[in-house]
Amino acid sequence: MYRLNWTNAVTQMKQMKHYFIACALVFTAGILMGALYSEQFHTFIDAQMEALKQIVNSVEGKEKPQWTLFWIIFWNNASKSLLIIALGIFFGFIPLFFLMANGLLLGYVCAVSAKSTSLLFVLKSIVPHGILEIPAIVFASAFGLRLGFLVLKLMVSIINPERIAKGRENLRLFIKSLVPISCLLVAALLIAAVIESTLTFWLARG
Repeated sequence: MYRLNWTNAVTQMKQMKHYFIACALVFTAGILMGALYSEQFHTFIDAQMEALKQIVNSVEGKEKPQWTLFWIIFWNNASKSLLIIALGIFFGFIPLFFLMANGLLLGYVCAVSAKSTSLLFVLKSIVPHGILEIPAIVFASAFGLRLGFLVLKLMVSIINPERIAKGRENLRLFIKSLVPISCLLVAALLIAAVIESTLTFWLARG
């Protein structure tokens, strides 16, 4: 029976400080750009907003809209977070793009909502579930970024037998840690989806 190695996972997380900071900064930059310079990214933002509208439309008319909303939110966030870790193998570029894209969209939505409604409405619509969902997205992207860095480092050190052996071991331990890390991410996003489809849903409509 496979047992989750939390000790290795914790060890890997302790080495992730700079990756977490870098990803948080990229996400924050995306939010600011989306809020302040949305007209420069309107084509991309419009496409993302259209996708969000399709999600909302798919919920309307359902017998149990909140249950449907829960599964859509959870599946979308969980699958994308796990995928973004795996796609980090391409030298970490995709996780950074993912963060920037989500930051742009969040910044745009916050700015537009604050103008059309109020800052309080924006906070009610984002904060309850965002406390878990946003850190989880940054967390997943940071692991994807580190995966890309380890792969790049391994490729660069291929000419040095000693370094390549160490690089392989570092990559092996990191990949091994992704199983418990993924479980942690899915659990956090599950709770966030429950909050978003219940408390946030109720607050946004109130």
